[in-house]
Amino acid sequence: MDILFTLNKKYKDLLLTCLLSIAEHHQTTNVTFHIVSNDIKDTDISYIKKYIPSQYEFKYYNYRNHFLDNAKTTYRYPQEIYYRLFVQCYLKNDIKRILYLDVDTIIIKNLKDFYEQSFGDSFFIGATNIKKALTTFNNVKNKAKRDSHYLNTGVLLINVEMLREKQSIDELNQYIVKNEKRLFLPDQDVLNALYGHNVKLVNHLKYNLSDRAITKYNLMKLVSKIDLDWVNENAYVIHYYGKNKPWLPDYKGILKDYYLKYDQLLKSIQIREQI
Repeated sequence: MDILFTLNKKYKDLLLTCLLSIAEHHQTTNVTFHIVSNDIKDTDISYIKKYIPSQYEFKYYNYRNHFLDNAKTTYRYPQEIYYRLFVQCYLKNDIKRILYLDVDTIIIKNLKDFYEQSFGDSFFIGATNIKKALTTFNNVKNKAKRDSHYLNTGVLLINVEMLREKQSIDELNQYIVKNEKRLFLPDQDVLNALYGHNVKLVNHLKYNLSDRAITKYNLMKLVSKIDLDWVNENAYVIHYYGKNKPWLPDYKGILKDYYLKYDQLLKSIQIREQI
């Protein structure tokens, strides 16, 4: 199983909590972590590796794309958010598929079945957390094809083999640069515009669960509401997207303890390292 992260060094401790959650649920699975950045150094990789069991392999890529120097970025959306769309530019040819994860995700079950599912003709497999009306708005705003879907790109199974065959990197570069003003959630808008008609959808409550999604779902249901028992039985990936973060004091929701479990595990390991 190949798992991809694209980030800058300020997120390396958050990456560790995600890695620890993956390690717990994939103890008998061969996993290679691919880390793409342009500012993480060898010392940072060594720091990350020392907290993760040695059975897991790490590969690091220092990727630069000068077109992205003119791309829309913000404090919350640095240049690295685009790198997941450029996998064919840095991954070796023997990698046919890869699972991209945002560092603010926590894995609570084994992902083997999700990872090995058929792509069909799709470039990407992921979840959408918006309804039809907002999808239609985004399709118009981003100049996407009419039947396109709008994915949350924090959990994204990527068909690397298909992208090598059919993706135009020049088209991708040009869209990012020429449409800067229309990009609100930049990488998601770009994926929607160029590839939203080549995606396969999975259940966001199972593979991209957030407290925002739980609140929306429970407001619509008189019975069978989502609680922690439902999460433990049905969810695979928790994604703390948006501004509601479990490491902040004003976090609202029922999913905080899943993050705290691995944050506290990391801190206990770090304390033992200092003794």
